[in-house]
Amino acid sequence: MARRSITLICETCGESFEARAHRRVELCQACAQGLRLKGMGPVQAKKRRDTFLPSNEVETKVMCWERAEADLIYYLERFARYPVYDGVIPLDLDLITDEDGRLANTIAARMSARTWSTIVGESIEQVGDWDLLRISNSEWEIHREVIRQVFCILLRHRGIGVARLTKALHRKRPKLIPVCDSVVLEALGVEPGNKADRIIACMDKLRLLGREQLMRLQELRALSRHLGAEMTELRILELLYWVQFGPFARLNREG
Repeated sequence: MARRSITLICETCGESFEARAHRRVELCQACAQGLRLKGMGPVQAKKRRDTFLPSNEVETKVMCWERAEADLIYYLERFARYPVYDGVIPLDLDLITDEDGRLANTIAARMSARTWSTIVGESIEQVGDWDLLRISNSEWEIHREVIRQVFCILLRHRGIGVARLTKALHRKRPKLIPVCDSVVLEALGVEPGNKADRIIACMDKLRLLGREQLMRLQELRALSRHLGAEMTELRILELLYWVQFGPFARLNREG
């Protein structure tokens, strides 16, 4: 008797696909093949972790800070997402609601209300309104495990992946939780693996980079405020990686 297939949601592209069983890392065939060709498939990543460097030592791409101001302006003008996403404060900051899913979809989370409904009602009250780039190292060590535990609970639901969750939660904790989509994760050198650990690894790397460049980020935040679209330093840092290393890079468009 043939084994029945189940529908999974790809963690990278967000599309549904058929499989015979749940997987540790749920990827559609096209995305899985793309990662394998880059030497970044789940099996390859596990071999590297077992044999060579821990994930926090994977190389991070170097941002061009000379482009940062122009790239920020380009993002604000090209995508016009501030009124529908970055400028929106959710009504409930401690409880997952339907509104959070709709907000995530304004920046291409591409998920149905049914998928998001699996975590509606879950609490993130344990996660404080902390500032990732400004809290001390000792505070971050304490908070990190609390955040990871909350992520583990939310990510156990089918269809809820790293990008979808962080696109929603960033608006609840804009100083703490970055948008961790596939472009940002790859640019920062975050390997495939456990979903909660990938978000924490992304936060670790952005924290290190952001603290080093905090003065520049403060200037860019002032610029965003001047342009009528004030964002946190963390959001600006994350979206600069997205602009410079993603498919909509400004210089790629200008030739």
